[in-house]
Amino acid sequence: MKNLQQITLMIYTNLLGTLIKNMVLLTHDDIKKLNSACTALSDENKVRHVGVINELGRLIAGGFKKGTSPLLEAEKISMIYMQMQLDYKMRKELDELLGPIDYIVSRRTKQLIISVPIGNNLVLISAEPDADDKEIIKKAEELFDDITISTI
Repeated sequence: MKNLQQITLMIYTNLLGTLIKNMVLLTHDDIKKLNSACTALSDENKVRHVGVINELGRLIAGGFKKGTSPLLEAEKISMIYMQMQLDYKMRKELDELLGPIDYIVSRRTKQLIISVPIGNNLVLISAEPDADDKEIIKKAEELFDDITISTI
């Protein structure tokens, strides 16, 4: 009979293998396209941050608009990236019943936060609280819908 460490290692290995199989690896060109779209969307009035968050909740493209100071520390920002990806995955559980998610909007006193799915990744946008969310979403869809991610 295998000991607990061997069983645990087998479980983690299987989980990691499944995760890697289901992840899409991005090429250098993919990231360039995503960065370009992030920069273009950042040029919109009142937009503070545009970033692409991967399935693990990590920033893979984009970031804060030049000259914009984050409202939170870097550690909190990383936590928010993971939280947004987790929230998206939990909401996807209802896709079969309610249909797929087009976008998620959260309006706070100090900030507007928008998530737009692109494949298994999320475009995470933050803007001033009085920004027009519908205009930002429309522009995001125009910029990101044409981007196809290569599979390796």
